[in-house]
Amino acid sequence: MAEKMYKRLNKRGGMSIPASVRREMGWEPEDAMELEVTKDNQLIMKQYQPRCVFCGEMDGVVTISGKGICRSCIVIAAGKGAASEPER
Repeated sequence: MAEKMYKRLNKRGGMSIPASVRREMGWEPEDAMELEVTKDNQLIMKQYQPRCVFCGEMDGVVTISGKGICRSCIVIAAGKGAASEPER
């Protein structure tokens, strides 16, 4: 997309993102977004990528109860959970 668009902030300081832009970026309603302001006062907005709360990995992360956990840590946690359960 090389096309420039101009948007005004609304009275509350918000701005809507045009549907064509959301479709092109692959963003869905209610996706979490990460905002960063650079040193030269530019705003960078990208889809938030959750990190594993244990190892910091960003690939293969699933969200459980609002926390990110990667598949490797799930396997480790499942193994430790099974080992710590009392025998019957």
